[in-house]
Amino acid sequence: AVVSTQSGHYGRGCPRCKDYWNTKNLGLEDAAYNFIMQGVKQYLCGGCFLRFGCMTAVHLCPYCKKTFEYDPEDYHRKITCGNKRCDKTFGFYMFKVSERREKEIRIEAKAENEKLAKTRAQQRRRGARADKRVGTQTNEERVQEQLFVLRLLDNCPKCGWLLEKGMHKDDAREHLTNCNDQKQIKAYQKDIADRKSKENSKKTAQESQEEILAFKTWEFNGRQVGQLWMLSENILKKECKKYNLETDEPKHVLISKLGRVIRDRERKMITMGGEDHKTTHDITPIHKVDAEDLPADMESMVTEELQCVAASYGLDFDHSSDVKVDLLKKLETARLKGTGLLMILDDQSDKRKGRKRKNSDEDLDYDVTAEGKDSD
Repeated sequence: AVVSTQSGHYGRGCPRCKDYWNTKNLGLEDAAYNFIMQGVKQYLCGGCFLRFGCMTAVHLCPYCKKTFEYDPEDYHRKITCGNKRCDKTFGFYMFKVSERREKEIRIEAKAENEKLAKTRAQQRRRGARADKRVGTQTNEERVQEQLFVLRLLDNCPKCGWLLEKGMHKDDAREHLTNCNDQKQIKAYQKDIADRKSKENSKKTAQESQEEILAFKTWEFNGRQVGQLWMLSENILKKECKKYNLETDEPKHVLISKLGRVIRDRERKMITMGGEDHKTTHDITPIHKVDAEDLPADMESMVTEELQCVAASYGLDFDHSSDVKVDLLKKLETARLKGTGLLMILDDQSDKRKGRKRKNSDEDLDYDVTAEGKDSD
């Protein structure tokens, strides 16, 4: 929601410091408003340097100046504020963007999304390993107590008592032995649970922001079926539900089923033709897509990620036996499909051109010789 076009305030605030996000003060183009409101890009706050997007930003109504819930789907329509005593209807600005700049943004958004996808995958793998090490909650509590005795934690993990400077291991061990105040223990545990709940809500909001960013980037790039691997499992399950597909499957299986259904529907649309049967997805195969639409560095991907890329382009592979090298080879073979024939044809055409050039040179030499004899 635009508060003032003269001041450059566009009604979005930083979720951390609540400072206005101002394109002019940040040295950004006006079209940056389009990209952040569509959920395509995230930008930095000029006050605290937090990177945020439209899902985590604070949106203000241009009339009552109160916050309202925003969704990227609202960008192309008018909405009502929804706050008490404010039933005003308003829309959102759309600034002009050149075709060249839009293409650059697509490439930038895809690169950022690939980086976020790899980071999310790394965090999931680290979390799974940590869960195996920690085990049950009892083991975690035991570890916290040991860290407190070793003076690696300042507060008692049971009641929150502070281990002051100058105290030793014996003091910490003695406190744990006599820590039986149930009222204080319950109060401290409740405080810890509240803090964990806030952290989890922030983490959920950030994950939702990243999921929407990935989905909007996919839409912005033309809904390419070959880029389904960039979407999160939650988004893929939502897309599968639209086509009445099973959702209780691994990610690469979801992508395979969804890609197969979309390709079949798009081929039917192309066959039927007409204004009422327009295609909604890009089903270009891997050997015909532009290089910028492929993953930037497939060699750095792990096996699970390569399986998702192969499934996106409809390649056949065995998820139980194919390792990283096998998947890379299959992707490379599919990418170079048909280029061998083109190279042979190019080589033959070059040979023909060489023969023509040789014949023309011989004719030229003959003409020069004949002219020399005539002059004599």
